[in-house]
Amino acid sequence: MIQRIRFIFLPFGELVINLAALCKPRQYKIKGRKEMKVTLKTKLTLSYILLAVFLIGSFFCVSNYLLISKFQNYIINTQEKRNENLVNLVRNQYGEDGTLPNMAILENIGNTALSQGVILMVSDENEKELFCMSTLNSSLCDNMIESMKSHMQRVYPNFNGEYVQKSYDIMQNDKKVATVTLGYYGPFYYNEEDVRFLTVLNQFLIIVAVLFFIIAIILGFFMANRIARPIKKVIDKTKQIEIGNYADRITEVSRTEEIIQLIHSVNTLAQTLEKQQMLKKRMARDYAHEFRTPLAALQSNLEAMIDGIWEPTKERLDSCRTEILRLTRMIADIDKLVEIESEGFALSKTTFCMSETVEEILLNFQQSAQEKNIQIETNFNQFNVKADKDKIIQVIINLLTNAIKYTNYGGKISIAVGMKEQNAFLSIEDTGIGISKEHVPNIFEHLYRADQSRNRDTGGSGIGLSVVKAIVTAHGGEISVSSVLGRGSKFTIILPIESDYSE
Repeated sequence: MIQRIRFIFLPFGELVINLAALCKPRQYKIKGRKEMKVTLKTKLTLSYILLAVFLIGSFFCVSNYLLISKFQNYIINTQEKRNENLVNLVRNQYGEDGTLPNMAILENIGNTALSQGVILMVSDENEKELFCMSTLNSSLCDNMIESMKSHMQRVYPNFNGEYVQKSYDIMQNDKKVATVTLGYYGPFYYNEEDVRFLTVLNQFLIIVAVLFFIIAIILGFFMANRIARPIKKVIDKTKQIEIGNYADRITEVSRTEEIIQLIHSVNTLAQTLEKQQMLKKRMARDYAHEFRTPLAALQSNLEAMIDGIWEPTKERLDSCRTEILRLTRMIADIDKLVEIESEGFALSKTTFCMSETVEEILLNFQQSAQEKNIQIETNFNQFNVKADKDKIIQVIINLLTNAIKYTNYGGKISIAVGMKEQNAFLSIEDTGIGISKEHVPNIFEHLYRADQSRNRDTGGSGIGLSVVKAIVTAHGGEISVSSVLGRGSKFTIILPIESDYSE
């Protein structure tokens, strides 16, 4: 059996080695030494092949073991039936009164038994030998046993067989009249037909095993390619992202959840980087524009006064001073934004009442609201939060300033402060001009203004909302906006409560 298993696994092993040789790993030289890298497709393919070898080998071992075990039992049972038939032949030769059979007939039965590989011996009730085929033809019997032994050792080199004898009593009228002893090579013996049958059966199992192995290799290549192909697409896309090409998206379709998530993450990354690249370009353009306008005005005014075209009057000097102050405020806002967004930015947190803070701020906006006849509605709940009060005040002031600035005459502003799922929320809703849908996702970006006309009387510097978001994010909170063009906007801030609160 060991030789048969070895015969099965040798071609499998050679096939695996050849496949491994075809799937040569790549060599990478890192820091003066070569590192062997194996592709995912190669690993998956080899995994399928090794799994197929293991399963097919296990199947062959188990089936071969069960086959040999069952066939041996079958041979032993067949030998037992053959023995019973020979004993019955001898029994039928005894008369009902126990008279001895004819010796010529016993010799015929002995020759029949010898043709079946069995040596017949008969003795009477006193164990006195009546007939012995070995005595009659000892050389023929010895040659038969030796032939059977050499045959079994040739088929199974490690087979442990020997000559055995088995005795059967012949009874007549409940009385023992003789004993039949049968000698044969045991515990079992395979004749040429049995060996041929096992050989054909093993060849069939080998063909089935090789067939399944080939199918497993084909499926392995197919599944490995199916899994590796979208990953290869992801790798190619990340290389494109690496060189700054963010436009393309991965369109590969997969039914594997992890690969779907990977493709989605890479596409989202490309989209985000593309958006950031566009924002950086626009931010650089906006910064240049914001600084160029007042600087151009300063340059023209100063050159005109230096050339004597204009007299350096107080009004003209005040105009230059106004532009310089505008530039100073813009730079201060940028410095403030950089400070808030820096990793080393620290908050000075204290415990204070959110609603009381909003009420105090509203007092400073009463005149501005009255000038535009704006109605302010409030809905406040009393509770404490732990946050940087000065920064939160700056957030509220920026949002209220925008709300009043963009709300038309006779409009309304609604302010709510309350609790939501153990978080503090502040919402400021106005009935102003609103923001178009395409501008909403970008209003918190640096220098971004929905007013493309860049009128500073309405648009500001475009930094205020960036500062607001940076402060809220620094507190671990979130800010969101919903707006409808021509109907108004609603800004909602959610902050985690870090201290006990009371209603």
